[in-house]
Amino acid sequence: MRLLSSNPSKRWAELFLLAYSPFWIVLITVCELTRVFAHWGDVGHLVFGLALALPIWLIPLAWPGDADRGLPVLSRHIVRFNFFIFVWTFLQMWFGSDLFFDVLGMEYHFPVTWTAHRSPVFLYFVTIAYFSTYYTILQIVWRAFRTRFPDAPALVRLVVLVALGYAIAFTETAGMATPMMHDYFRYRDKVFTLVYGSLCYGTIFVVTVPLVYRLDEDAQPDGTRTLRSLFWDACAANTVVLIFYAVYAALITRPR
Repeated sequence: MRLLSSNPSKRWAELFLLAYSPFWIVLITVCELTRVFAHWGDVGHLVFGLALALPIWLIPLAWPGDADRGLPVLSRHIVRFNFFIFVWTFLQMWFGSDLFFDVLGMEYHFPVTWTAHRSPVFLYFVTIAYFSTYYTILQIVWRAFRTRFPDAPALVRLVVLVALGYAIAFTETAGMATPMMHDYFRYRDKVFTLVYGSLCYGTIFVVTVPLVYRLDEDAQPDGTRTLRSLFWDACAANTVVLIFYAVYAALITRPR
């Protein structure tokens, strides 16, 4: 069983993102506990979002790990991973949020006016930090499973993926939609969202974890996965997820 990638560039990226994760988790927790953001306004919220996302992009460029020194920038896994997460985050925040508003009863009441397709702009950047951690953890767990059970049947692999996606989605919903945040972020029926919404939200990980996992997983950089191909991979995955969302919207009856 192996936890980290055999590719030194990808392994360094995973360790960096794991080390960075407590930074945004602590900041989000402090904001939840103190509600200090209530007086920030649009600029303050945007600065906060950028403060969570920018280090993920800039630190590896300014201080690359030993595995990335000498590699062309676009061949470094952290750059390619960050690009995919950036595109994926904006696609999902823009196109995928309708399901959460209209079917799952999500409500934002942050004191901001800068929004993009019904969601506060600063949350696009906050979500980049979230997704960077989520996908790192999911890849590590998925790798442990795949290397421990390399011959697992396809159905078993699917069940494991669904369980992982559901667990991440459930944890975020339970951790964010709390009484402390009720005035700013809530679901009309939290239990309903935890049960059914976690399945909807978790679908994005079921669709994309194998895609991200394959990126630079081998010891040698995957020269076929250019930024252009990663962009189209993200668009294709987003289309698949939106199809699932349409099915969920047709099947799920929202409580009133």
